[in-house]
Amino acid sequence: MTGGKAHATDYTNASRTMLFNIDKLKWDKDILKKFSVVPGLLPVVKPSVGIFGKTVKIGRLPAGIPISGIAGDQQAALFGQACFDPGSVKNTYGTGSFILLNTGKKRVISTHGLSRH
Repeated sequence: MTGGKAHATDYTNASRTMLFNIDKLKWDKDILKKFSVVPGLLPVVKPSVGIFGKTVKIGRLPAGIPISGIAGDQQAALFGQACFDPGSVKNTYGTGSFILLNTGKKRVISTHGLSRH
């Protein structure tokens, strides 16, 4: 939509690649090296709120529309289903089955092998 002028994502989507260090909020150099991923090929990672770029004219889509507000679908669904308080949980069925839990401001590390990203 930006005509190649922006190559960016947000923390929620970057974290799902398992290549992103969620503590440092940047691509993990050691993991990238292990899997021979060239860092320059990865998108810039930004907070979910902000301007990611502007549209270029494509068909009926006019140029100059700001592209802002991005979140991974499951993370966005957590808020869409009003899981605002720590301990709120939601389950979504579709391509897969996903359970997300609002842990609050402090990240909880699972001792049962669950994904914590």
